[in-house]
Amino acid sequence: MALSPDTECFDCFKRGFSDFTARAHLLEEDYHKLIETVSKNLENGLTPPVAGAESWALLRELSKTSNDIFAGEKRHFTKQLLLHYRKLKTTFLNSNNSESMALAAGTWCNLVDTGQGIPLPEIHDLLQTFSAPLAVNRSAAFLRSLRQADTLLVLGDNAGETVMDRLFLDITPFKGKKYYMTREFPVMNDATIGDAEMAGLDLVAELISSGIDIPAVIPVMLTGRAKQIYESADIILAKGQGNLEGLFGLNDSRVYHSFVVKCPVVSRATGIPVGSGVFCRFAGTGGKIAYL
Repeated sequence: MALSPDTECFDCFKRGFSDFTARAHLLEEDYHKLIETVSKNLENGLTPPVAGAESWALLRELSKTSNDIFAGEKRHFTKQLLLHYRKLKTTFLNSNNSESMALAAGTWCNLVDTGQGIPLPEIHDLLQTFSAPLAVNRSAAFLRSLRQADTLLVLGDNAGETVMDRLFLDITPFKGKKYYMTREFPVMNDATIGDAEMAGLDLVAELISSGIDIPAVIPVMLTGRAKQIYESADIILAKGQGNLEGLFGLNDSRVYHSFVVKCPVVSRATGIPVGSGVFCRFAGTGGKIAYL
C-alpha cells in the first residue's frame, strides 16, 4: 500500500513552487505551468515525489539563476554543522549510547527541509533538538540488526542532515561495507554526490547516486549499480519523508525510516502526530500500516 496523495499535497506543492520559481527568477506563467503538471500527476494517483519530478526537472531547465537554487542553503547548513562536528562527536562518544544519540540527531536534522512550507531552523535551535526524545524510537532494534549485517545502505535526504549521517557512520563500530545513496540531480535541498562530499561522507562510506530524477528512492526505478547495491544490502536506513513516500507499504524488513512528521498526510498514514521525530520500521497488510 503506497502512501496516497491528498489535496494537502497539492497545497504543499503550490507553496513550494511559489518559492522555487521566485528563486529561479521565473515568470508567473512558468509557475502555473509547473503547478498544472503536478496537479495532473497527483490526480492520476502518483505519489508526491513522482508527481513533482517532471516539474522539478523543468524548473532546473528554465531557471535564470542556477539549476541548484538551494545551493546556498545547502552549503550553509553543511558548513555550520561541520563546525560543531568535533564537539558533537566527543559528546556522543563520552555517552553510554553514542550510536543512538547520533541516530536521533540525524533524525532531527530532517527538519532542514525546504519542501513542506516550514521555515528552515536556525542552527542553534536545530542543535537543541538533538537531545529531544523521539516519539517513536526503534534505534536499539536497528543497531541489533546492524551487528548481524555485512552491508549497510543509507538513503540520504537533505544537505546538512548529511553531516549527522556522517557522524553516525564515523562512530559506529560496524565494520561491514557502508554505502550512502544521494539524489541524481539537484531537487529542493536534497543532497547530491557533491553535497555528500562537502559533508565528508566520502571519508566514511562509498557514495553512489540513485540514478533517478526524483527526491525519493523507489526500488523498481533503480538500475545498474544502484539497483545491485539496494537489492544486496543487509540493512537499509532511509532518511526523510521523500524516501518514506518512495518505500512506504513495501513491507521490506530491512528498511528502517528516520524522519520528522511534517504534514497531515504522513501523520494519518503512519498514525504519528505532526512534529514527531521517528526512527522505526513500517509493516502492514489489508490497508493498515503499523510501526515496529
